[in-house]
Amino acid sequence: MNRLTASVSAAAVAAGASLALLAPAAIGAAAANTVLKVLPTDLGPGKPWIRLQDPPNNIPTPPGTQEVSPFADPVRFNGSLHLAIGGGQQSQAGHAFPQLVPLSTIAAAKLSYDTYVKSASSATGTGPNLQLPMICQGVFTTLSFRPENNTDAQGRPGVVEDTWQHFTSSTSSPWRTSQAVATFPAQSDHPLSDYAAACNAPGDGVGGVIANVGRLGDVNATLDTYVDNLTVNGTVYDFAIGGLATGRVTLRNTGPGDNCDHRGCRTAGGDIDSAAGTITFTSPSDGPEYHAVGTRLVIANGRSLSRSDFKVTANGLPVTLAVGPNHTLIGVVTPNPSVDLDPNGTYTTPITITHRDRPGRVGPKDSLTVTAELLAEGYGPLRRTGVKAHATLSR
Repeated sequence: MNRLTASVSAAAVAAGASLALLAPAAIGAAAANTVLKVLPTDLGPGKPWIRLQDPPNNIPTPPGTQEVSPFADPVRFNGSLHLAIGGGQQSQAGHAFPQLVPLSTIAAAKLSYDTYVKSASSATGTGPNLQLPMICQGVFTTLSFRPENNTDAQGRPGVVEDTWQHFTSSTSSPWRTSQAVATFPAQSDHPLSDYAAACNAPGDGVGGVIANVGRLGDVNATLDTYVDNLTVNGTVYDFAIGGLATGRVTLRNTGPGDNCDHRGCRTAGGDIDSAAGTITFTSPSDGPEYHAVGTRLVIANGRSLSRSDFKVTANGLPVTLAVGPNHTLIGVVTPNPSVDLDPNGTYTTPITITHRDRPGRVGPKDSLTVTAELLAEGYGPLRRTGVKAHATLSR
């Protein structure tokens, strides 16, 4: 039993001692569909999430890195929990429930999380665990979901390095018990349903949730990981930094006219044959860290546009356009895996847009709206982040 896990369980037991346990349906209903942000200020001694070294009795255990990081997660792209260890270290962050929750209730709701393991780690094939500290038949244990023993949502078995993976506990997913409880030996693997059927004595239940990178068998081994979107008992724990990235599209008509930006512009009455400018995304000093960034372009004017009438370039290269919903044209600027957008940084793409006027299509009184959205590495490349910018060319 590791000490932080014991502390989380003890806190939950103490809180639950003065409160009657809710019925499983009531607990599940109260927490359904809740997304709870976990900010850097929520991690530490006396905070909602405690680190390995925060309880005084854990001080002898060498802690690694446990922090809310700007490293963008694959869902909201607003940061993640960074857990990393050097030789002989352990890293974890744990959250105590206000009272014990029956394991049957936990198992009946969705259990999932996202993981990322850097290839620079020397401990290959190992990932961060999702843990449930609990009491079973009056005995404390920790149940651990281990990525190396499971298959991710994309159908890949085990840990795939340098990419985000989404793991969901199924009815057959193995969970490892740290202690011998009921009829289950220590370090044995069983589905949650088996534990739930056996761990139903008065006072049994789950005391919280933990993200953990344990001490490895090789004292020199290292492991560098990120975790986010822990979904337990109807609550999604979203680790996030405070800043938000922003975007800006600036265009200039190549014919007569003024500069155009997100506020719009109007030419001196002439047709718009082409425009040139830049798309710039900025992450503030407390903003996210995006990887393998690219851009999604959407061109619209409220009615049908023809791909043959438009030519778009980005970074001097042609952009292939496809017909999108609501009469739009969509193009993707393929990200370069080596280009990132870091906190206090910018990502800029030069673009040009050229089109031909044809009878019955874009006319001299029509306007064009150009929307740019930041793309970044998520569960795979070319994931939309929701960071957008607009420019309107009024003709």
